[in-house]
Amino acid sequence: MTREDAIRRLNGEYDQKQVRHLTELRAREAEIAAKSPEIWQLVSARAALPAASLKLAMSDRKNARAIADKMREEGLRLNREIRAKLVDEGYPSDFLSMQYDCPVCRDSGYVGDGVPARACACYEKRLRELMRESDGVAAFDTQNFAAFDETRIPDEPIKEGGVSQRAYTLRLRDLCEEYADLYPNTVKPNLILMGEAGLGKSFLLNCIAERVESRGYAATLITAYKLFEVMRERHYHMDADEGEFERLSNCELLLIDDLGCEPMLKNITQEYLFILLNDRLLKNRHTVIATNLTPPLLKERYGERIMSRLSDTKAWDHCRLMGKDLRRA
Repeated sequence: MTREDAIRRLNGEYDQKQVRHLTELRAREAEIAAKSPEIWQLVSARAALPAASLKLAMSDRKNARAIADKMREEGLRLNREIRAKLVDEGYPSDFLSMQYDCPVCRDSGYVGDGVPARACACYEKRLRELMRESDGVAAFDTQNFAAFDETRIPDEPIKEGGVSQRAYTLRLRDLCEEYADLYPNTVKPNLILMGEAGLGKSFLLNCIAERVESRGYAATLITAYKLFEVMRERHYHMDADEGEFERLSNCELLLIDDLGCEPMLKNITQEYLFILLNDRLLKNRHTVIATNLTPPLLKERYGERIMSRLSDTKAWDHCRLMGKDLRRA
């Protein structure tokens, strides 16, 4: 699914929300009309106010402002009376008000008066969810720090040292959690998680993204294979307007999963990955990477230029997960 496809789908979802809430409001109105004619008479009077006031203002233009002010006052009085009578009848005071999933944008998806309008935070969050679903990225409901189960990790010494795999992984978990909690004021802007398959790198990557989003920030999560497709698209359409590659270059927090699993295509993979990482470093954007590759293999695959960026200890924290494959443990 392209970003444009996701936006079209999302706009449809927001249209459906508005239809659903309007249908629910009409059902509540029908209930009140049947059960409380007194309240419904007040509602009908409120609904008739604008047309009556406009007609009166057209016939008496000199007093149009006073007529409008009187209409507002009468509308407020009717609102108060309707709400009070709803409560007397055992209903919530806002029973006859339109309900919204997001009161900020009122389920339009956009806020502000600018042209173009600015996307609401709820819209951006749902768009990221759709993009993650299309990329095959796991849902955050099971990929978060609260779901971290240390009992699944062997409490046995790692061959390379005396500490157990469980204790070692918990230390790295704490480091990742600290990164997510401090974002965007992290000690270092970037983090790379290395280690063989099955040690929990993707899980920790998703945990960071979930925590950052739960704190109200945007996190863009993408697999390396999907990133390759974006880079290839950019290469073959260099004359196009700003697209997905530029969005990834500019987003505040980018998380790349499974770096090293993407195809290697001449003039694309290494070149555009370098451009992406270098641009983000220059812009001081935050980047988190998970990879099965060791530093020597990263250098062999991507070359000296990319490895020199990833090796900068002033810009990157390096976490190497070690131990047994948790999928087999």
